[in-house]
Amino acid sequence: MEILIRKEKQNDYDEIREIIKSAFKAIEKDDNDFNEWTLAERIRQSEYYINDLSLVAEIDGKVVGHIMFTPLKIKGSNASYESLDLAPVSVHADFQNQGIGKQLVRAGIETAKKLGYKSLIVMGHPKYYQSFGFELASKWKIGLDNNFDSKYLFALELVEGGLEGVSGVVEYCPPFYNEKGELI
Repeated sequence: MEILIRKEKQNDYDEIREIIKSAFKAIEKDDNDFNEWTLAERIRQSEYYINDLSLVAEIDGKVVGHIMFTPLKIKGSNASYESLDLAPVSVHADFQNQGIGKQLVRAGIETAKKLGYKSLIVMGHPKYYQSFGFELASKWKIGLDNNFDSKYLFALELVEGGLEGVSGVVEYCPPFYNEKGELI
């Protein structure tokens, strides 16, 4: 099975929506509520969308997986640092457990490095993301709040020392927040 990883195109959007819905079907909600597919669409419609970092996996001309990265800030007490967030990553249910998600993550990491980014942040399953070299963000005192104790928040240096001297609270780009300013 040959998998092509490429940038998403506008004519992929409907397929991507179905892929994300399939991957997250266990938590499917009314489209008016927050969900991963509306998050991807909100990001795509914002100034924070990075087409070079919105990738699809294609098999025999059919899009079966998707990954998206967005800018985020790590706000310290004296400075703010630029980084990237990895979210969401999804593979259609019919194609899961075949290494497609791993290929998307690896391709995204390599693309982010080539584009000059220094670090990545992800909220997710420890075993999965640690397999790519992600470490607990608490190592750098990076957190969702000032407790820095999340066992699901991870960071990856894309260049040696990419997080040296960096610590603070993660601030996602605006599409991640509702109209009240709450993380959704």
